[in-house]
Amino acid sequence: MSTTTGGRSIIHRIRSSRSRILKNNQRNEIEKIPSMKEFIHRQKVIRQYRGFLRALKMIDDESFREDGRNEVKRQFRGMKCESGALSVSMAVKDGERRLKDLMAMVGYQEPSRNDKEIDSDSWLNIIDEDDPRGRVGVQWPWENKKE
Repeated sequence: MSTTTGGRSIIHRIRSSRSRILKNNQRNEIEKIPSMKEFIHRQKVIRQYRGFLRALKMIDDESFREDGRNEVKRQFRGMKCESGALSVSMAVKDGERRLKDLMAMVGYQEPSRNDKEIDSDSWLNIIDEDDPRGRVGVQWPWENKKE
């Protein structure tokens, strides 16, 4: 049995205060989730960083490659604390320009994203005059009449 005060039971009051505590903790967890814009920006920066590292792999001389890797790390760490929208966008654009220049210098070409080149033996890429949509059969397998 629970006692009531003002129409609400004590147990109900305890539960509701606990749920508020959980909601506050959940609210803190939700605040840590980045917005869509922040997420996309982060992915763009990571893609750019990895692009630099891939392009640097094309350099034959180990000492030059290591110097380039250290320079890329230093530059990215230096820009890590930038918070102004203008300075961040300028840093990303400058990084894109530098990456393009580096790729041109070392002769790196990104793999193409053409579906036909990625999976040339896919049934979607088959050209068949009898079946222009690339379907496999014309009837259901269980309707196959064996004579």
